[in-house]
Amino acid sequence: MFGITTSPANGATLGKGASVAASPPPDLKTLARTGDVDAIALHIQAHPADRKAIEHEMVKASRTGDLSRVAQTLKYELPHWTTSPYGDGPTFTLRAQSDPTNAVGSSPAWPGLVQAGTVTPSEQRVIGRMAANEGKLDSVQAYDSETVSVGAMQKTVNASGTGELAKQVYDFSQVDPAKYKALFTDTGWSVAHTGKGTTADDYTMTFSPDGTPKTPAETRAYIKDRSAPDHWNAALVPLLQAGRDPAFQAQQIGDFKRRLDTAIAVVPTGTAYKAVKGGTPYTRPISDYLTSEQGAALVLDQSVNRPSRVASSFGKALDTFYAANPKAPADPAQWTADQRVEYEPKIMSAYQAQREASKMTAPIERYDRIVGQGSTLSAAPGSFVGTR
Repeated sequence: MFGITTSPANGATLGKGASVAASPPPDLKTLARTGDVDAIALHIQAHPADRKAIEHEMVKASRTGDLSRVAQTLKYELPHWTTSPYGDGPTFTLRAQSDPTNAVGSSPAWPGLVQAGTVTPSEQRVIGRMAANEGKLDSVQAYDSETVSVGAMQKTVNASGTGELAKQVYDFSQVDPAKYKALFTDTGWSVAHTGKGTTADDYTMTFSPDGTPKTPAETRAYIKDRSAPDHWNAALVPLLQAGRDPAFQAQQIGDFKRRLDTAIAVVPTGTAYKAVKGGTPYTRPISDYLTSEQGAALVLDQSVNRPSRVASSFGKALDTFYAANPKAPADPAQWTADQRVEYEPKIMSAYQAQREASKMTAPIERYDRIVGQGSTLSAAPGSFVGTR
């Protein structure tokens, strides 16, 4: 991500081993020659200035294979301190978007969901393609204004302990109590229904290291302690591992499916039918105007990135379309098959212009990944098939 830089866990350790000695201290030499991969990686995480000396000793000890595994562990299995325009805190290195590892589209949870009728193959294609614009299923970061953000949609727990992640984990606890215990409560994380409703504000998620309960504020401070990488490991590694478990991946995919249903059911707002019959308000959902897989993916994409702008953006797109095509039937249910072939690409083009105007993140790049060259999504009207 642009604007993000990383730095050692504890600035106080920068001087230690700053110049690699010809013979490192005996304890470092022993660690490098006989320590296991995890122990070596944890030491380097806490004392990054020792890395060159340790690596040198590992090569001398013919541990080149273990050296590669240490590098992999440090890169993808342990968090590092990050400075960004959004704040500072620990995060894991993001894998490239082209890397299928733990991507939504390559989750092993899909076959079971499709077989059970929870999602259709068309929905799988739409969600899998659109999700490439977001994070991986195991994405975890704690460097912005929130306490922690997790998963492909980067659902969050905020400073008050509430948020969409808290609700997602609570819902998971109701669906699969045994997995919830193994992935969350047994690793220190717990969630409770603390409100009277069922919104994201009604669930609270906190961390209890060593069985000692912490308040939301204490959980936040624990995770964002720059001098304590052991805190980051204790709190964040379990969330990383949860994101790699097929059961919790199925929960994330289910939430994507529900977001897709909600997004295409939105009724557009705006100065409806501005050029047609004096401005009759729109009453049909977006799914009646765009019926292709590409169209559904674009709407889901904005809903994930700028949910509050979907209705107005699509309404303005329809205003543009009807102004340029005043003879088009106001009710999309009256469009003929030939008219749909003509109209839907025009609406998609107008909608993309409004997506850009909505100031969503990287709208052009996101658009290109969904509908550009190599897209697996159909542009044909009627190609999107959802569950009924």
